[in-house]
Amino acid sequence: MSNRNWVCFSCRITNRKSSRFAGKAICSECGGELNYLGYKIPVPPKSKPKEWKKLQEQLASEAREYERDIFKAKVRNRHDLEQELEKLKALPSNIGRQSLIKQLEKRLKYA
Repeated sequence: MSNRNWVCFSCRITNRKSSRFAGKAICSECGGELNYLGYKIPVPPKSKPKEWKKLQEQLASEAREYERDIFKAKVRNRHDLEQELEKLKALPSNIGRQSLIKQLEKRLKYA
């Protein structure tokens, strides 16, 4: 079992926790929430604030990109459901198809 890095950007400190840690990591100095880095991202020395700022900006950029990707996937899923519904509604009606249409409409409602 390996450890992972957690950092506090305001105090510029690093805390290592088990990879099985599942709670919120709290900074021992300021009491703020620590940010998860993993084990591959190198942590800059405390004496280099520019590198810490760069790391913080990199993590923020990655978080925005991740959120954008999630949003795109949700839009794509909704679009696919809408297209499938239109195709099914254009076909002649039968019991199985009506059931499938109801299922897809329910999924679309929560998509």
